[in-house]
Amino acid sequence: MTSVLVTGGGERLTEVAEAIRATGAETTVVDTLDRLGEAVEGRTFDAYVQLPVAMTPRGGSLVGRVEQFLSEGLLSRFRAAETVLPVLHDAATVVLVGGQTNIDTEAPDDQQARTALMRVLAHALRAERAPGHLRVRTAGPEWSGADIAASLDGSSTPSQTPSEHGADRQAIGKAYADWRAEVLGLVRVEF
Repeated sequence: MTSVLVTGGGERLTEVAEAIRATGAETTVVDTLDRLGEAVEGRTFDAYVQLPVAMTPRGGSLVGRVEQFLSEGLLSRFRAAETVLPVLHDAATVVLVGGQTNIDTEAPDDQQARTALMRVLAHALRAERAPGHLRVRTAGPEWSGADIAASLDGSSTPSQTPSEHGADRQAIGKAYADWRAEVLGLVRVEF
């Protein structure tokens, strides 16, 4: 039986978890990142679906609210992925579902930047497992729970690109292994 971990919050969590259960997969749902470490301890998973987390805005300056959105929202997804990565099988599938939107309508928002951060996370996950073949996909907020569940077994999905079908897996693994060695070999990085 396939084992799937689903993390995130909000309304979509139940929809996605039910769609995955309907495929017959053993589904573990974690709705708060505070419990993630204990929920995955001693287990292994064939797939991981990471949904956006639910957030409650706090007061303060506009800069502080944007920082909260980034640290508790988008960047917390990197911490969650780092926690989950060791418990994923070598050829596991990871689906990173977008949809994290700024919780403050007055705060600046840049959807392209948010999407780029999701792609950075996807590349980092692949690179961490290189030359292995962790399959990582990003999904938009328009994907239904059924679309996400179907993507776990390699079925076609709304935004699947042709390059995902015909890519040379060995070349991709080598490229990520080289990239990982280069990044980890850096002595000094400035941001």
